[in-house]
Amino acid sequence: MATITPNQDDLPVGRRRRAEADWSFVSTPKWILSHLFAATMIGLFIFAMFWQIGRRAERVELNELVAARADSAPLTIDEAVGAGSPESLDYRRVLDRGRWIDPEVVRVSNRTSNGVAGQWVVGLFQTVDGPTVLVNRGFVALAGVADPPESDELSGWLRPSVERQGLAVEDVGEGLLVNRLNVEDIALRFTPEQVEAGPLAPMYVQLEGPFDGIYPQPVPLPEQTNGPHFSYAVQWAIFAFLGTLVYGLLLRRIATTPRR
Repeated sequence: MATITPNQDDLPVGRRRRAEADWSFVSTPKWILSHLFAATMIGLFIFAMFWQIGRRAERVELNELVAARADSAPLTIDEAVGAGSPESLDYRRVLDRGRWIDPEVVRVSNRTSNGVAGQWVVGLFQTVDGPTVLVNRGFVALAGVADPPESDELSGWLRPSVERQGLAVEDVGEGLLVNRLNVEDIALRFTPEQVEAGPLAPMYVQLEGPFDGIYPQPVPLPEQTNGPHFSYAVQWAIFAFLGTLVYGLLLRRIATTPRR
């Protein structure tokens, strides 16, 4: 008695035989290029994930450094100058007394505060022990007027001079404006009286003070948060996983689809 082989298309889906997988297509030139593209994209997702993890670790380290130094016992400017390198003194608290030689030597352009465009007001302060120091008094809106200092006390945090980026010559700015708070470049603008006031500290002071709505508004310390880097890393990890899964399923579907 002859055996009748039913047409697979006539059978219910659950009773059909699975087609024999044919993976020969994966080694064709077209698909090799596809594999390379998919691997590159997934590799970039993984790289971005680890980059965000590294960024988060840097942020945690910065938070710990700022918290430790900003709350430490304050130094005078004279003590700080001989206490170590600018890197070891970054965010170190200082407290000193003296007089303002010039409350507005320059303004640093292209600054923002709470979405408002403006500038930083930088003054020159002479301490009672002799050294002079540039002081970032805070933010003012564009064309805003900076109120004169009301105290002969200097309280804030030391910050390193902002280095030039790819500039071979001094950048002394134009008029009252400079592009960055570089101590050496700003010192080139000093009048003879300012130069004779005393040796200039290699770092500047970021003035502290409560926000009272009057310009200049003190520039705050970095927020003590870890930022969004962990959630970004998770997102990139998900992209890498889904990219690998979807591409694998695509290859499997093509391999098990009958060819005509």
